[in-house]
Amino acid sequence: MKRTISFFVVILLLLIIFSTVFAGGKWYNHYKDGLKFMQSGNWTRAIAKFNQAIVVKNKDMKKIKTYGMHFMAYFPHREKGICYYNLGRTDDARRELKLSLRQQYSSRAQEYLAKLGSAPLIRKPIEPPSQPVVNEKIVSKTDPPVQASIGVKLVGERMGLAVLPFQTSGLGVEMGNINVVEQLMTTFYNLNRFKLFERSQLESILEEQKLGMSGLLDASTAAQIGKGIGVDAIVLGSVTRSGNNMAIDARLIDTETAQLITAQDEMSSRTTIQELKEMVNRLATKIYNDLPLVEGYVIGINGDRLTLDIGSSKYIKKGMKCIVYREGRDIIHPITKKVLGKQTEELGEVKLSEVYPEYSIGKVIVTKAGMFEIGCKVITK
Repeated sequence: MKRTISFFVVILLLLIIFSTVFAGGKWYNHYKDGLKFMQSGNWTRAIAKFNQAIVVKNKDMKKIKTYGMHFMAYFPHREKGICYYNLGRTDDARRELKLSLRQQYSSRAQEYLAKLGSAPLIRKPIEPPSQPVVNEKIVSKTDPPVQASIGVKLVGERMGLAVLPFQTSGLGVEMGNINVVEQLMTTFYNLNRFKLFERSQLESILEEQKLGMSGLLDASTAAQIGKGIGVDAIVLGSVTRSGNNMAIDARLIDTETAQLITAQDEMSSRTTIQELKEMVNRLATKIYNDLPLVEGYVIGINGDRLTLDIGSSKYIKKGMKCIVYREGRDIIHPITKKVLGKQTEELGEVKLSEVYPEYSIGKVIVTKAGMFEIGCKVITK
């Protein structure tokens, strides 16, 4: 009898705890309540609400689905950190703010971390170009992204991409005849980051292989096509409209291994042609930011394996390719005698197989001229 009573007591306690945690609605309602408590300066109550939300959704995200096709910004760890900051609990504040930045960058978290005297954890990503789009050229209200154009010497060919047709669902005739592939390629072109395979040539190849332009290719088939035309990666994607919401996603597939290089998405609650164009531009810029152009040096050689002084701290990823080159004599203007640059000799390419925070190891996949030596320069392809 006593065991039965004890069992029911435990069940009752669990029910009380459950109802306490989830009282007041879904996780996103707890999060919104926490924000309201912050506005009134009730930091302790706000932390309690954020903890209730974290029980269900424990990761800070720039955009998260709540219900149906509704989305919201969700930063419970960041807001907890700010609450702790205002309560004078600096260690707790620093812990939550760092966790938030690891999960999703935000300038607000970085700002409060700086107030605590902590060094910046994560760089601020390059912002996507602003609109409007005029004559298929990006016209930015501010300076456009210049990830590679300042302080990075472009050597050799850029990473080669071919963009396959995107799957579309629910766009409707009112969206006009916008071509997502063309818009994406235009943005890539303006970002000056990738070497693009001509769309008309790709259409001819797909037609010859009886694959059409439906956008229904799997990653393996897409990789085979990409390898056949000599590009480094194939872009696959989809555009979906549901009611008053649109979503677009893209994946870059390595043509040699058929493995995923990066995947990005964009969502919006507006369904206009202009908004779709802006979504495509933002998506392209996310891809651009995820594949940075980074310079470094060869610091070790072991047969066909080179050690480079660039690693994950500079956003380097396994599978990325780097061009190895040597700088030569200055290029001097014959009239003004101004030094215009340096001669370069491209030695080959390596593909990164191991990536650590401060260095990486790559295998030589292309040799062109000369010998690889410690001190040679490298740049991501």
